[in-house]
Amino acid sequence: MKKLADPVRKVNTQCVGLDVHKSLTVFCVLDGEGKTIREERMASTREAFEALVCEIHAAGPAHFTFEASRSSLWVHGLLIEMMGAEFVHVAQAKRIRAIANSNAKNDQRDAWWLAYLTYEGRLPEAHVPSASILELRIATRERAVAVRMRTKIINRLKGHFAQTGNVVPSSSVRTQAAKLFMAKTALETPGIRGQAMRSCLGDLDYQDAAIKEWEEAIDSLLVDLPAVDLIAKEIPGTGKILAATIVAEAGDIRRFHSAKAFGCATGLTPSDHSTSGITKHGGITRDGNPHLRWAMTQAAMGCLRSRRGAGLAVGNWIRAKEKRMGNKAKARAAGGRKLSESIWRLFKYGELFDAGRAFGSRGVSK
Repeated sequence: MKKLADPVRKVNTQCVGLDVHKSLTVFCVLDGEGKTIREERMASTREAFEALVCEIHAAGPAHFTFEASRSSLWVHGLLIEMMGAEFVHVAQAKRIRAIANSNAKNDQRDAWWLAYLTYEGRLPEAHVPSASILELRIATRERAVAVRMRTKIINRLKGHFAQTGNVVPSSSVRTQAAKLFMAKTALETPGIRGQAMRSCLGDLDYQDAAIKEWEEAIDSLLVDLPAVDLIAKEIPGTGKILAATIVAEAGDIRRFHSAKAFGCATGLTPSDHSTSGITKHGGITRDGNPHLRWAMTQAAMGCLRSRRGAGLAVGNWIRAKEKRMGNKAKARAAGGRKLSESIWRLFKYGELFDAGRAFGSRGVSK
């Protein structure tokens, strides 16, 4: 995509676009009139960024912009420390069509577009969580990884037992009876099969310990985050872990301007293709945070397992929706989206969860 020849003046100060990579950063500097005055490369090191900021700020204040990526978090912290949050911007890469959909993409063009969109005031900015929220996000994601690893190990272990003609005497491998049976059978099984079973048991113990460690870390972080307890108490289908995940991924929920906006951020909103007076709704958009979408879907699943109270009411609504639509996934997505809207109202207006109001009278059990 070509650069615009005559940019419209929006910001009367310098704008710096940074295309940050693991070892190399390309930057572009625009002056107060939107004209390119400098394009260079530098190493992606703390010393190089400090020197660049000092050099550019010697000529006056400047706005620095870069894309959100796994290499950008430390850059964000450094720039905030040196200049303050007012002059640091993090862009949502997928929302910048000039970069994401360009047929002539390179680092120099990317840096220029970041600087230019900042200059014009049209930059789609990404939300950067506070330090406490970021710590909680790391802990909840690491726990989720450990849980997924444990599930894979359990499936491997059950497969080995099935191949030897044995069945674990419980649906859960965490019961005492199941543990004793598996340990005894693994010791008695000869050859490579027995070795594999003993290895799986060792891996299972390791993942159980890792999950416990991360849960303790989450508990220690919740002391300063009362929002987690509020969600776990008021929103059906959630517990401490799901509530912690929602807060960790969403951050300050009040920053969304409406309940629908927060629902859209989960990616559980149906896609909409409307033209010439014809409206077609497709599958969910899957926009936004995938971890938040997972948490809200799990909350809907928790309501389906509830047997009393508000959880049962929401579960009844989802089952009725599923019957009408003939699609389990869409019904559960709708339930998760409506739960997210209730969370927004809880924090924005202080409204306690009311299944009759949020899900209609048909969802409320008599």
